[in-house]
Amino acid sequence: MPYIIKDKRERLNGIIDNLAAELNILGITGNLNYVLFRLAKKVCHNYATYSGFVADLECSKLEIYRRLTAPYEDKGIIKNGDVE
Repeated sequence: MPYIIKDKRERLNGIIDNLAAELNILGITGNLNYVLFRLAKKVCHNYATYSGFVADLECSKLEIYRRLTAPYEDKGIIKNGDVE
């Protein structure tokens, strides 16, 4: 996961917090897809930037699974037992 410098992080955090608040009201499913697609249309201007955008999405997906989703799975294994 890219840990960007503090100044950039602070600048983006307010925007992210506002977007998260809206998505908590509207729901994530479909709406997040719309946000990401529209963001790609706004910031990508050639194959290289589209490719980088998709790569960042993939890396974010993997990091979300590794750090946020996998712990729930581990708790489920402890609670219910592993698949035999």
